Amino acid sequence: MKNDNLFFAALSALTSRGCPTALAASAAAVVANDDPAKPDLGRTQRDQWVISEALPYLQNQGDEQQ
Repeated sequence: MKNDNLFFAALSALTSRGCPTALAASAAAVVANDDPAKPDLGRTQRDQWVISEALPYLQNQGDEQQ
């Protein structure tokens, strides 16, 4: 893993918003291994799918507070 701190921050953010632990861990691993020098941050199609499944947990946080 390229960035352990980012992994744990993403994992915490996702799980605290109700994301299932396995999905949160997968998404956190994707983000922690992003490579800004590569197209699509070096993400595979599976990586992109994992992020698309986890993203709503972060996006909907503001809606719940209104």
